[in-house]
Amino acid sequence: MEWTAIFARLWMYEINRFNRETGLTFGQMNLLLHIHYHGPCEVSDVSELLQVSPPGASQMVERMVQQGLVKRREVSGDRRVRLVELTEQGQRKADGSVNSHLNWIRNLAGRIEPDQRKEAARHLRELTDKASQMELV
Repeated sequence: MEWTAIFARLWMYEINRFNRETGLTFGQMNLLLHIHYHGPCEVSDVSELLQVSPPGASQMVERMVQQGLVKRREVSGDRRVRLVELTEQGQRKADGSVNSHLNWIRNLAGRIEPDQRKEAARHLRELTDKASQMELV
């Protein structure tokens, strides 16, 4: 499984490079991307997503609110439930991360022949489908 080690190392390098440039932690970017792809989430869901304690999740959300990356919104009808959603600045950071990831993938794909690219894309779609059935969250 040498490929997993190589991909993990290169992928983490790219993630860490982007996070250093933006001044965000891995957890902060993970939350921004989660909201970007899945929409607003409850503050209580953040601790499960990031595998941190509820107080730790609340502190991180508060720091991100102060940084202008996310905002909290009460759900109408239940003031106990508060959703975390992206601000414009948070959306820009998430978009930047997605673009950085896409550029990495394009760079990698550009190193193989077009017919091989199509075949690899087909296999990756199949693997993604199977992996999505295994997700823990």
